Formats: sequence, C-alpha cells, structure tokens
Amino acid sequence: MELLNKKILIVDDDEFLLGIYAKNFKDEGFDVSIARDGEEAWGMISGGNVPDIVFTGIVMPRMTGFELIAKMQADSTLAKIPVVINSHRGRPEDKKLAQEMAVDDFIVQGFTTPAEVVRRIKILLRIQGIYKIAIVADKYDGQMFINLLNKQQSTACNPAVGKEIFLEIESKTEKGEFKINLKC
Repeated sequence: MELLNKKILIVDDDEFLLGIYAKNFKDEGFDVSIARDGEEAWGMISGGNVPDIVFTGIVMPRMTGFELIAKMQADSTLAKIPVVINSHRGRPEDKKLAQEMAVDDFIVQGFTTPAEVVRRIKILLRIQGIYKIAIVADKYDGQMFINLLNKQQSTACNPAVGKEIFLEIESKTEKGEFKINLKC
C-alpha cells in the first residue's frame, strides 16, 4: 500500500513496542523512523529528519514525551506536526496535560490494538483506506450476503458459480463509519 511516503517517528524506550509498531506501520506503507527517547527524537527532528507525524511514549530516559512535544511546539516550523501519545499508564493527569498541550490523540496501551493505532494515525494524516474482500456466491453465506447488498444498494450483481465478486470497504474519518460497495 502506498501512502505517498508518509513519515512517522515512533519514540519509545520499550524495544518490544518499538518493534511491534514499526512493523505495523511499515506493513501499511509508512516510512518509519524510531527513537528510544525524546532526546534522540529531538536530535533527529532538529537535524532535519522531520516526520509527518510523531507517535511517542511519555516516560523515557533523558527526555520525556511531554518535553519533546514542548520543544516541538516552541519551534514554529515543527509546531504543526501532529503528535500522538502512546501511554502505558493511561493516567488522567497525563491525558489532561496532553489536552492542554493540544496533542492530537492520546492512546492507552492495552486498550487499543496496533491495527486501531494505525487506523487512527491514518485518520490524522487524512489517509483513508480502501479494502477489497472477495466473496464467492456458492460458499458459506455468500449468496445471501450478495442478495442483501443488492437490495440495499439497488445493484444487480449475480456472479456465476465459483466466480468471486468484491466487497469494497472504504474507511471514513469517523470511527466505525464505512462506505461499502459491491463490485461485480
């Protein structure tokens, strides 16, 4: 999937989480950079490796995520870069500070899957995914589902036995909203 070279900087001192998120974002076509704390991230950003979005933890050695955000916001050329906090604690005081700092999203680990994290980042970057799912009419409930979609969309999609058709699902910017089309 091509995302027009959208760059994400993932900042966290947890190697395991860095690996998981880096893989998920790379699999979705992002250009991924990683930093193990806010100081390393600041060095990258101030050195010219400017991302389209920053995905950062809070508690890290040398410089916290909040300190990194404050430095970015103090620089007019970096202040508009969207920032998402990835919190393993989910503390109300952290969420409040994130709101006061106008952080774009606050994600609590353990309650948000990596796939949902990617979806939310795509929304912030105004990237909408379109997914195609093959349906075979003569398997499982394929024909019943095709009939339902034909009625709801006023389509006339009647595939031959053994032939597949596609359900095209386009995610919208609001959580849980999708546009669905049946493609014959």
